[in-house]
Amino acid sequence: MNYIKEAENYLKHYGDMYESIENMDKEISRLIRESGPQDITAIQYDITGIPGGCKQDEAINVLFKIQILTENRHNTKKELEKIDKILDEISEEEGCEFYGQVLRKWYIERVPKEDIAESIGYSSRQSIYTLKGKAIRKFSIRLFGLEALKMI
Repeated sequence: MNYIKEAENYLKHYGDMYESIENMDKEISRLIRESGPQDITAIQYDITGIPGGCKQDEAINVLFKIQILTENRHNTKKELEKIDKILDEISEEEGCEFYGQVLRKWYIERVPKEDIAESIGYSSRQSIYTLKGKAIRKFSIRLFGLEALKMI
């Protein structure tokens, strides 16, 4: 496993994961809104006296979809919070003050390299690549632990 590539993927797809939370919220709302009866006459009883008959399978499927979406939303949100926390923490150490900022701008915001260098006071594009390399290695270790450290 290439832990650096995996860490880069987490950061590159940060925005997509954030958008997925909004999309899952919309889908959960849609399922809830569309699954309920529109009025009391919409409820039909069959001979057994059980409302809906085969509609129960439909209701169970909708509840299952809502459950899966809710779990996926929760897990995605936790992962985004973990990424944010790591980006903040790696910038707290001496000599690493720009790590989180550089990774956010490089991968999440996709700011041009020259603009990143200028925003943190670096004079050359090459030095920003060196800084990004150090930052992504540190992020990878924080994200994946010992195995990432062994591979770096």
